[in-house]
Amino acid sequence: MWGLLLVIFGVWNGVLAADDKCSDEPIGQCFPDRGDVDDIPGNAEELRQLCSYLRTSVRCVEGVKEECGLDNYDQQRMDLLGDFVRATCQEGSRLNTQISDNMPCLKEVIDNDSQLCSSLTRNSMRALKDHLESKKASRDEEEIETLYDCLFSSLQANCFLAQVSNKCGNEAKEASLELMDRTGILKDQCPASMRVEIEEMLEILAMGIQEDIYVKDLFD
Repeated sequence: MWGLLLVIFGVWNGVLAADDKCSDEPIGQCFPDRGDVDDIPGNAEELRQLCSYLRTSVRCVEGVKEECGLDNYDQQRMDLLGDFVRATCQEGSRLNTQISDNMPCLKEVIDNDSQLCSSLTRNSMRALKDHLESKKASRDEEEIETLYDCLFSSLQANCFLAQVSNKCGNEAKEASLELMDRTGILKDQCPASMRVEIEEMLEILAMGIQEDIYVKDLFD
């Protein structure tokens, strides 16, 4: 699925509302190309470098916010992202230490298991086809699309967490889960009205594949 730390960049989507004065260009300038630098750090030093880049980007976006006006921004999302960067990048903090200690293994999972998780997710979606089809009668097309997107993202996230748990251990899995929780990425994609249905489908799937469902904690 999306990279453990690349998820940071995805959360910026929607921060700046589109209008003539504040287009995507100012935000783009806050995230300059890092050249040949790998966006997924593999050790503590590379994480430190990424954190420096992210702090600079956060300050840049805050400047854009001041220039363009608060009404053009999703302030809650900006606060969430700023808090996420601070918690992740504060050297010596519990979360930063857990990430740094497990970064080599986490990077290996990100680099090597993305295709596996994509394949397993597609298989799981097919296994849940009948349950998804049963929802169509009571939902409009937009709601069904949201339901599919939410389920797909939840399955991918759970596969990633399962691979991390198996290969890197419980501490790495818990750190990854906290990172996902801090971004609020699944809550963004899964409206509260759909979360019970998603959890039910995940439980049905879990009984068939004998796999823990870690993402349940992200819906609380």
